[in-house]
Amino acid sequence: MDDERMEAGLEEELKRALSAPEDISPVSDEGQEEQASARDTEQSPNSESIPGKQQESGKAGKKKKKKKKAGKIVLVTAGVIVAAAAVYGGFSWQYKEHFFKGTVINGIDCSGMTVSEVEEQLKKNTEDYELTLKFRDGKTETITGKDIGYTYVSDGSVQAVKDRQIPVLWIKSLFGGSTESASAETDFDAEALEKTLSALPEMQADQMTAPANAYVTWTDTGFSIVPETEGTQLDTQKVIQAVSQAVENGETEVDLDSLGAYTEPEVRQDSQELKTRQEQLSSLVGSSITYTLPSGETKVLDGNTLKDWLVQDEDGNYTKDETAWSQHIQQFVAELAEAADTWGKDREFVTTNRGTITRSSNLYGWKVDQEEEAAQLAQELESQTVTTREPVYASREVSSENNGIGHTYIEMDLSQQHLWVYENGNLWGETDIVSGTMTEARHTPECISTIYYKETDRWLKGPQNPDGSYRWNTHVDYWMPFQDMGMIGMHDAWWQSSFGGTNYIYGGSQGCINLPPEFAAKLYDWITEDVPIICYYSEAYTFHE
Repeated sequence: MDDERMEAGLEEELKRALSAPEDISPVSDEGQEEQASARDTEQSPNSESIPGKQQESGKAGKKKKKKKKAGKIVLVTAGVIVAAAAVYGGFSWQYKEHFFKGTVINGIDCSGMTVSEVEEQLKKNTEDYELTLKFRDGKTETITGKDIGYTYVSDGSVQAVKDRQIPVLWIKSLFGGSTESASAETDFDAEALEKTLSALPEMQADQMTAPANAYVTWTDTGFSIVPETEGTQLDTQKVIQAVSQAVENGETEVDLDSLGAYTEPEVRQDSQELKTRQEQLSSLVGSSITYTLPSGETKVLDGNTLKDWLVQDEDGNYTKDETAWSQHIQQFVAELAEAADTWGKDREFVTTNRGTITRSSNLYGWKVDQEEEAAQLAQELESQTVTTREPVYASREVSSENNGIGHTYIEMDLSQQHLWVYENGNLWGETDIVSGTMTEARHTPECISTIYYKETDRWLKGPQNPDGSYRWNTHVDYWMPFQDMGMIGMHDAWWQSSFGGTNYIYGGSQGCINLPPEFAAKLYDWITEDVPIICYYSEAYTFHE
């Protein structure tokens, strides 16, 4: 307060000194002459009687008065200058120990303050020091100066600012202050800081969440990139270093995220490598093939299944392994065949006069050509085909009615030695037959099949003897093979004296179905390769030697 009063007094004195000339009331030359003339007249009573002397005396008086006036002005001006100099010198003396007006150091208005006062304020600011730490997820923690032994250390930088201010130039501060900076050196207990930081909840390993890389995964819309997860895992050494530096700089806030103190994901969603992988995977599973099956059901192969054919590592990343991919194709085709095939499976059949029987459809029915289907499927997957089709079949059923047999077929009951031919559900014809002799090697096997082909004027030859001849070599006019890879068929048998009965047990054929020649001719003209043949024993049988 004393310094402020002194400074105010000096300023008032300076103003008074500078305004002193205004208190002197100047008189015009004419007025001064009139006043001087009047005084001379009063002092010289004989002036009227001496005109010449009066004039001379007036002139001399005027000269004397002018000299007197000039001297007075000089004295006043000199006084003003002396007073101003005294006031200016007083201010200069005042600012020898005090900062100029408008001086700001480290945000503190130091006008009129001494160096010690400024340092005391800096010390107080240091004692009130707080550092706010900003973590992810909006969390914050505060470290106080007391927590870390934070103190102000005078290093002479405030005095250096004062030394740069030349006291006699104080008047410049009236026309604008100056902002200065001092280092305001501080000290703190590094060990206490590290201990304080280590105790924070956010610095505990079990409270941290590790970052997760962006990756490609399967979603309802196909392969998509899942963005990275930043996590809350801190690099504790980086935190300690960053906070220590902030304390040294006197900062009051530290954003640990912006300082890079968090462990970062290695792969982000904008990774070109990741985008390329997504495109590649999408192309691998871009196909959609809808199979229509004989049962009327459908089987779809699309990305939902194809993505499982890819190899996935522990991080969820997908890659294509050619060997595994090929195996999946083979497996899928096998499953497709299992769903579609009726070939080799049992089916029921309503006989003409022996009721319903169940027999193996060993040579008839739906059968997927797995090799051809696998080849076609691999090509379609490669070209990202989208289509609806049926599988590639090696064998087909001729009808979806009558349990796949339809209503046009040939029925043979080997126990009754009789054959029936039905066309569109109506009996087209029937005849007695002679089937294979009832030995294990020569009996006619049961089957459900169709003819492989038909041929006229055919020689049927048996196994070849050592001499080059054949065990049998018989000519037939009509040949219609239907099982045993074309070795067993229906044909005319002109050598048989009778058909039907039990002659087949000991006097039957080598396995073929012997037909009366006339019926064989008619059947040959009628039959096609898509006519099912059901060949069965309606009664139990045994083989003889």
